[in-house]
Formats: sequence, C-alpha cells, structure tokens
Amino acid sequence: MPVVPRMAPEWIAEEAGSSDIARKVERNRQYATTLGWGAHLPALRRALNRKRTAWDEAALVSEAAKWQARTGLAADGLVGPATWSLLRVAAGLGKDPAVSVQLPDSGPGFHSTGRADHRFGRAETVRALQAVAAAWQRAHPRGPRIGIGDISLRGGGPIPGHGSHRLGLDVDIRPLRDDGREAPVLRGHPGYSQELTQELVDRLRANGVLRVHFILFNDPGVRGVQRWKNHDNHLHVRFAPPTGAPASQAAAPAISVPGRQNAGRTAARPTAVGSTALGTLTTLAPGPAGPAPPYRFSPEDLLWTARFVIGESGGRDDLETHAVLHAMFNRYALLTRHRYGTFEAFLRACSTPLQRVLRDWRAARRHMHRADYVRTGDTYEAPAPPGIPRGQLRAFHRLQQLPWDRLPDAARTVAFRALTGAVPNPVGNATEFGSTWQYFRDRYRRSPNLEEWRQYTEALAQRKGWSWIGPVPGIDQTKNAFFTDRRLAGLPRGAVRVLPP
Repeated sequence: MPVVPRMAPEWIAEEAGSSDIARKVERNRQYATTLGWGAHLPALRRALNRKRTAWDEAALVSEAAKWQARTGLAADGLVGPATWSLLRVAAGLGKDPAVSVQLPDSGPGFHSTGRADHRFGRAETVRALQAVAAAWQRAHPRGPRIGIGDISLRGGGPIPGHGSHRLGLDVDIRPLRDDGREAPVLRGHPGYSQELTQELVDRLRANGVLRVHFILFNDPGVRGVQRWKNHDNHLHVRFAPPTGAPASQAAAPAISVPGRQNAGRTAARPTAVGSTALGTLTTLAPGPAGPAPPYRFSPEDLLWTARFVIGESGGRDDLETHAVLHAMFNRYALLTRHRYGTFEAFLRACSTPLQRVLRDWRAARRHMHRADYVRTGDTYEAPAPPGIPRGQLRAFHRLQQLPWDRLPDAARTVAFRALTGAVPNPVGNATEFGSTWQYFRDRYRRSPNLEEWRQYTEALAQRKGWSWIGPVPGIDQTKNAFFTDRRLAGLPRGAVRVLPP
C-alpha cells in the first residue's frame, strides 16, 4: 500500500484545478517513499499547519508551499530533500547537528536574556548576531547592549513556549530603550526608543552574514518589520536557511516499494530513474590517479548508500555520518575511481558491513567466536595468524539483503540527501577513517586514555602516509578518526563536490 494515500486523477483535476498541482502531487508521492516521510504524515501535517483538519494530497502541496515561504525556501510545494531536511526537525522527528552553536551569555555589544539551553543556533545565525552586536558596540560604546533571547534547543525541534524557533534560525531580541537601561520594554511605553530600535532593525538586515527573511514587531513607525500579535515587547527575527533548496526538486527518484514478501530473498532494487533524479560526483582538481570524469549516482548507489549508513553508523543522520559519507566520496573520486566502475561496487568492497566475506583477517579475529559468525570453510592466509576462519556476521548478511522499504527512515533520508548534494562536508579532503580506539584495544588488550589514543592515532597516520585531520567540533573521533592521504595535500579543501540534480 502506498505510504501517501492516492486519489483518482479525476478528483485531482476537478479539485486541485491544475495539471501543475497533479504533477506536484505525483512528485510528493515519490518523495514520500524515497525520503521516508510518508510514514510520518500526522507529524508532518502538524508541522505544516496544526490547525488544519481536512487533508488530502493537494492540500499537502499547498501547505508545504506556505511553510516553505515562511521558512525562506523556494515555495514549490514539494517536500524534497532540502525541505524535508528542515521539516523533519521542525516536526520533532529528528535532530539537526548543524543547530549546535550556543550563543554565549554575553559578548561585545550584547547580553543574553533567556535560558542557556534555549540559545542554540546554526553557526551562521550566531555569527550574524555577533557581527551585528560588535558593530552596535562600536557605534554605541556606552550602551545599552542588545538583549538577545531564545533561539532554539540544541539540535532544533519543538521548544516550550514557542510555535517556531525549531531550526536554529529564529531569534527573539528586545527593543532598545532611550534611558540606557538593559531591561524589557513595550513599544510606545516610557523608556522605549523607536530611533534605536529602527537602527537595530537596519543593522540586522545589513548584517552581511545571513539573509534576514523577516522581522516581526508591532511598531508601525519602524521600517522593515511586519506586525504580528504578541510582538509588542520583542522583535522576532527569522533568518533564511544558510543553504537554500536545490535548484530543482521537480524530479524525484521513482523508487520501487517492494512488498514484504521480498524479505529474505535478494534485495529488491530501485527502478530506473530519470537523469536528474540523483546528483553528480565531481572533483575540482585531479587526484593521484589522474582526472576523473563526473559520475552521476544511480538507484543502485542510493540503495547501497542507505545500507552503508546503517552498517557504519547505525542508521543515524548526524554529523559523524555526514563525515563518513564524505570520506567515502573523497576516496572514490580521488583515489579508487579507476578500480571500481560504480560507487555501489566501491561501497560493497570497502565497507566491512557490506562485504559478503570479510576482507580483513583482523575483523574476522574480532568476531570469529561470536555465535552469529558465518564461516565460509577456509582460513585467511599469511600474514594472518593460522586458523582464523573466513566469514561474516549474519546480521551484516541480512543487512545486505534488506529491501529499500524496510530500511530505517533516517538511513534512507541521509542517503538521498547525500547523493543529491544536500549534506555538508565536515572533513575536507579526508579519505580514510577508522576506530583507532578499537585498534589500540586489539593491540594492547586494554582501552587507551585520551593522550594514548591521540598518540596512537598520529603514529598510525604517520605509518600509513596519512595526516590526521585533528579535532572537529561535533565529531567524536574516538569512534572514527579521519585522515587525509598526504598525496592530496596540494588540493583545495573540499575538492570533491556532489552537484544537485
């Protein structure tokens, strides 16, 4: 059964009133399956419009377009990868690691007025606020400072006391006073300064870091704001998302949804898709293997990328998963493209959970005594110690056979976002990753302390001809440390890109 209820084409033509709506309805049906949001329709609808009670597919297009317009996205009504990446957070269905920068209690030109756990935003949001505040201090060295309140919770999502503030893009700021006090004030009341508040609005709109989508405030004498109920005592600033939706969401991958009768057999695979369904892997400069032509991702790549996300990161859509994916993009595009004709073949060969038989005897030695270790009948050759049986965990064999519709929503979502260029790169040109913490345990039969782990990680990099990328905010590298092949030292950072479809 389709995850989004279908309606007769005659109904669409009669009620929606245009072939454009019908086309978008069909696109959203495809996205509902591809991105997995069809399984969360009640939460999605509440996030779009919690007051609406009558829903159909055409209504979803209409409400999605309104939500996109409010958020600062292209208002096409399509819940594609860029829209879904934000909407799922707004709906409380997942966290966004990009909403992780906390505004300090105070700084040049500002002080915070709300709870510390309500002051998390996107890096660009916080930088914009700090830029405005620093310019304010230069213009008003004697104060008053700008009073900044709630932004978002860490990771975004619903926040008590607000209907918005879910994406790290909304900020509450107090109007300015004319008596020098850093205290609350209502517009038009004694102490309120229309002149200083107008200057604040102008500086916000000209911040130079992040575009302001709108500002809500109820003083009709202040330019650049919109009136909205309950906004007499604060300005509600909404910044536009740092990166907008892809240039086109019009063509969604037509992914088949095999029935559960396929479980246990060879994995069902996506059907053929149009040439614009997935993104294209490109390089800004050739790697050691020479120039590599652009590579357009296929449905096979999408399916195996989702399985890869489950095997390597437990299916999470977080910064560590993004780092692993970009390391694989880098390695494929810059180092191994000549050996593997497709990205999915590369994943299946290089990812331990996707190998039918483990290629590394060390991994086999770790797992050989487990009850679910499936042996293939022979042993690894030297330099492996004698007697280590070849095999693989039964759980990974099952993973390799899971059809698309039985993969977790988060894994499908992040795989599709990654293969359409909607996942940021936090690790530059890193091409290698591994659990050096586990490697240390394997060698010394104990866990390292942090200094031992760091020394071991740097020594491994030296021995392999790599460079450890060093600490990255938001990524725990004791789980997976990331390295760059030294042969890539001359390349610009972020030499590998995924161009949107």
